Amino acid sequence: MGGSEVHTHLELAAIFAAFVAVTTLFSLVSFGANGMNSGSTPDSDIYPVCTAGEPCLEPVGEVTGSSSVPGLSGIYVDTVAVRIAHTGKGDPVDLARATVTVMAGTYLEILAPSGDVLPQPGTWSAATSGGDNLLGAGEECTIRLCLDRPIPAGETLTVLVRPEGNAPCSITTSPGAPASSSPEKD
Repeated sequence: MGGSEVHTHLELAAIFAAFVAVTTLFSLVSFGANGMNSGSTPDSDIYPVCTAGEPCLEPVGEVTGSSSVPGLSGIYVDTVAVRIAHTGKGDPVDLARATVTVMAGTYLEILAPSGDVLPQPGTWSAATSGGDNLLGAGEECTIRLCLDRPIPAGETLTVLVRPEGNAPCSITTSPGAPASSSPEKD
């Protein structure tokens, strides 16, 4: 009876050794294939590595908020307009590739970009001068947000507008009060 138990352990050890040998061989072949293809390719800069430095956007003016439901006007806010400007440092910002996050009390939402000038609930849109979503150095635009649920009027609202590869522009205010900006680092 003791012999069959030893035989079972030997079979398990052989299976484990075969598994290790096959995975090691596969890894070596994969590394070798990658090493042969690691030369310079013409498409090597398709996915650049970007580090987030200083924000390239800054708030301009006031953040305004209103309610799309007439009876809740002055009590709740579900539509917000934020005016931002390009700081003048770096290339134009493609707002179509930006991420917009809204925080207020227990409310946290990452809004989806809208194809319309007037966004639907849970989306945002940018009104640039050229209409192409590119914001050049020194240019300003208005970003309209439509929250998916109303927040109390006067609640501290934080809007983060993060262009791809850059630190976000942080706008903290109560809708209707002057905006304050603080650079956020990742």
